[in-house]
Amino acid sequence: MTWLLFILGAIVAGFVQGLTGFAFALIAMSFWVWVLSPQIAAPLVVFASVWSHIISLSNEPKQVHLNKSLVLPYLIAGMIGVPLGSYLLHIIQADTFKLILGLFLIVWCPMMLFNPQFPRLQQAGKFADSWVGFIGGILGGLGGFCGALPSAWLMLKNLSKQEQRYILRHFNFGIQVFTLLAYLVQGTLDIQLLPYLLILLIFVSFPAILGAKLFYKISEKQFKHIVLSLLFSSGCFLMFSNLL
Repeated sequence: MTWLLFILGAIVAGFVQGLTGFAFALIAMSFWVWVLSPQIAAPLVVFASVWSHIISLSNEPKQVHLNKSLVLPYLIAGMIGVPLGSYLLHIIQADTFKLILGLFLIVWCPMMLFNPQFPRLQQAGKFADSWVGFIGGILGGLGGFCGALPSAWLMLKNLSKQEQRYILRHFNFGIQVFTLLAYLVQGTLDIQLLPYLLILLIFVSFPAILGAKLFYKISEKQFKHIVLSLLFSSGCFLMFSNLL
């Protein structure tokens, strides 16, 4: 059962990451927290997320070049937050981890489904963007969840689809690579994880490619509903598990 859930989580998360450009950690963890401790699952999810980014990006057409200043406030502040998140990873308990993740998904997904409009947020500048990036970095260090909060923030700011995808792709990839390096320095990644890493290389690749190709064949509304439905369901299951 452990390996079945692990592989199933890798397949579904790889597909969603290829489709959306983020959410690997949120999807994978909703499977893996049932069979793996956060201390084991977190480095695996960051590694697999980086790998799926590389795979999906290499199989997509070139995007229109956008100004790098769009992503820099998020990325710089996010890198400051990563060490704090990786520190919290070693002191948080599994049940607490599941509760926080489940609550976040249950609150965040309906909010994004209704796509609320807040004019003041849409005019928020780089200082606010930096705070979002900082918290995203903490969540990234805690287990690779760096893309969820920035994604919600970018939707609230009502940026174009191209700008959102550009910021999320570069922010997520940069933070996850930095998080992976932090894990290496802290000794979080060790030889015992090698069998898991090899399985991830196999079972993440094809779903990530498939998701990246499907992105261009569905409407924006379908895209949003698919992702939010998956994440909300994951949050409900995680919350339910804490009641057992």
